[in-house]
Amino acid sequence: MMIALIILLIVGAISGGWVHAFAMGFDMFVQDLVWNDYLGVTISSRAGLAARNGKPLGAKIINALALNPRHCEEAIANDIARAKQVMELLA
Repeated sequence: MMIALIILLIVGAISGGWVHAFAMGFDMFVQDLVWNDYLGVTISSRAGLAARNGKPLGAKIINALALNPRHCEEAIANDIARAKQVMELLA
């Protein structure tokens, strides 16, 4: 079951449409459940932030699985953009 969910996350990371939206929502749910931290931050962003702080292994793995060497950095930018959209909506 866990392998299927990981595959869904990978497919979602490199696809578009509803598969990507579902994968991103599931990603945020899992990271919130596992790390009990901020909802809305993806696992890819968390790995990218760790890489910026000298722990690149997670980002290297995720970038390779997503077939994009900048996936984690792009995820950070996307999470920031999404947070700004939410702030505008709530203001």
